[in-house]
Amino acid sequence: MPRARIILALALTALLAAACADEGEGAVAAPDLAIERQEGYAVVVDVTGGRTLIGFSTDRNATSGDSYDVSQAVWRIEQGPWNEPPATCLSVGKRLELGISKVQNASQPGLLKNRVVWLSCLAPAAE
Repeated sequence: MPRARIILALALTALLAAACADEGEGAVAAPDLAIERQEGYAVVVDVTGGRTLIGFSTDRNATSGDSYDVSQAVWRIEQGPWNEPPATCLSVGKRLELGISKVQNASQPGLLKNRVVWLSCLAPAAE
């Protein structure tokens, strides 16, 4: 009798291993995070309460623009090394390039919002 139990246990283990292998082959990788690049100017910079919000516009002389929270964005100056937040190169009129992605809040599935993943402080545009 004990030999039959061992054979049964080995057979069940082999079936379980085969089932797990099949699941791994059918798995589909999730798509990479899509990041859109936008170039423009910081027309408003508001650093309050540990958050950094900017008004962003393609018009350097605008008085307002699209609002973005850049508090958690990694940043760099031109082609320099990437730095951890907070960005210290921000000022009104500064030319920027933003890396923006659409993300959802885990508590509100399906509701996408813009999130600045990275920002580059650029040299003034040649005029």
